[in-house]
Amino acid sequence: MQKHVAERRVSGSIPLAALGMQPGNDHENENEEASLTGYLHSDDTTVVVVDADLNVACSMSNAAGLLSAREGLSITNGRMSHDDARVHQGLRLALANALLHGQRSTIVVPGSWGHAWHVVVMPEASTVSSAPPRAVLRIERRHIFRRPDAGTLQSVLGLSQAEARVLCELICGHCVGECAHILGVSVATVRKHLAATLKKTCCSRQSELMRLVSIVT
Repeated sequence: MQKHVAERRVSGSIPLAALGMQPGNDHENENEEASLTGYLHSDDTTVVVVDADLNVACSMSNAAGLLSAREGLSITNGRMSHDDARVHQGLRLALANALLHGQRSTIVVPGSWGHAWHVVVMPEASTVSSAPPRAVLRIERRHIFRRPDAGTLQSVLGLSQAEARVLCELICGHCVGECAHILGVSVATVRKHLAATLKKTCCSRQSELMRLVSIVT
């Protein structure tokens, strides 16, 4: 399988082999198909299909290398788990809620120092009524100190280039004055761009904007 390309969409009912996916159980049919809906962002992203007990039905071929005990979230003996019991229980509850209501949900769980796992839970549509419910987990390893891409912010949030650059610096933890110094503009210009960004994103305060950005980036 070719390396994952940013913003590459994988959708519909797709043979696992074509996606570089592997059966989670030796008794599974290698030609089994899973419904995968979502984006594969990078080599830090994988997709795993699990049942309500987090038993792995199938996974992308990179899952075993990406998920490991030292990273907190891992696959051991065909089952996904987190080394923190409370976090593991939270993951199970998010999965159970998504399967119960048939709705997509998102949970962020801690990884190794400086990293976190962003997990999108998507109930899998089954054509067999007697089949146990399963969910597709899109799992992305994120660096909590990573610098966001201005182009992505501009595209996703509908910002101008200048507004996206200001937002990038704010996300990195810089105050308005520091943003002005880094970007070589006045404080008034930074405040103007921030006000325009708040209006475009329908956010009433900067903290609300930061929460929004944490979801979309």
